[in-house]
Amino acid sequence: MRIITGKHKSRVLKTLKGPNTRPMMDRMKESIFNTIDSYIEGANVLDLFGGSGALSLEAISRGAKHSTITEINFDAYKIILENVQALKEENSVTIYKMSYQKLLQDLKEKFDLVFVDPPYKLEVANSIIEELIKNGNLNNEAIIVSHYYKGVYSVLDKENLEILKHNVMGTSEYIIYKYIGK
Repeated sequence: MRIITGKHKSRVLKTLKGPNTRPMMDRMKESIFNTIDSYIEGANVLDLFGGSGALSLEAISRGAKHSTITEINFDAYKIILENVQALKEENSVTIYKMSYQKLLQDLKEKFDLVFVDPPYKLEVANSIIEELIKNGNLNNEAIIVSHYYKGVYSVLDKENLEILKHNVMGTSEYIIYKYIGK
């Protein structure tokens, strides 16, 4: 796992060994970031299932202002912490060791870029997006990247969500939405 571009280009990130996390393939990550690149500069990022922190750290490398990451698995939390420290981004990243539900319940701020990449066994991506909208946690024109096992979700059909890209790669699928606030 590596940072694709930006100030930390080519830096290798640690990942958790074993089946507990599922790092996004570089090819998919590159496709996603090529689509959202113009929205990243100065963004406030939310990463609800941190894993290794790779998505948040890629965004920071490309100019995002700050990322809030949550990860409930203690070993994955430690990996994220190590990756943040290795890149010397402690001032740009806040990491919480808690469930995504608890974080969503406590969130008071708004975000410009949100990564919703839950473990495949958790079929919660669409309900998370709906909760973020309902709770007012998205800035106008916020980007939401939803990554999941192919065929598990239907595209959210909401008047305030515009689809920027929908793609299938192997057994994975992702949708990139733009939130059109009121």
